[in-house]
Amino acid sequence: MGFTTIATSFEHEEIIKNSRFITQLTPLQSVDDVEDVLAVCRAAHPDANHHCYAYRFDEVMRFSDDGEPGGTAGRPMLEVLMKRDVQHVLAIVIRYFGGVKLGAGGLVRAYSGSLAKTLDIAPLKEVKDRATLQVSVPFAFMDTLHRLADDWTDLKKHEPEYTASGLNLTLSINSSDVNAFDDAVRNATQAQAQVTVLSNDAA
Repeated sequence: MGFTTIATSFEHEEIIKNSRFITQLTPLQSVDDVEDVLAVCRAAHPDANHHCYAYRFDEVMRFSDDGEPGGTAGRPMLEVLMKRDVQHVLAIVIRYFGGVKLGAGGLVRAYSGSLAKTLDIAPLKEVKDRATLQVSVPFAFMDTLHRLADDWTDLKKHEPEYTASGLNLTLSINSSDVNAFDDAVRNATQAQAQVTVLSNDAA
């Protein structure tokens, strides 16, 4: 099915009743990145009163209120990520207290609203499920396979492997294109190609 994430790290700031709310969005390659990103954030804003966060990475979801009243910061932020169906991202909202208390409802609106506004303007991207295929063809159709692969949208070729009987080419394509590519390869090679699905994220 794929997912939506952010294309690059992004930051947005706003003032709510004298408090500074700085929202940072960081793409995650794995959940192991979370603590490192938080450490950098805390080092960059050592005087901030709170560093609240939420993140989603596949089935893993975590949040922290970081000293704010329970349920007023991290959980509302996580709910925004879930509602927007944004994955593989760490959202941190840094608060510099401005002397005016917001109350529980005000905090929920401030933290969830800051994240929602940031997602509205952040560069988002769609990440599609990928499949890895191995295509084996006789030498006579080696150039045909390379041309077809080079012309196929969003396809990545790996190092070719040559055997006594021909070419083995491993490649990565969008999962939704597997059947169409299989048909195209078989038609172009007069059914001499053998296509094997090595992995498929959409399976």
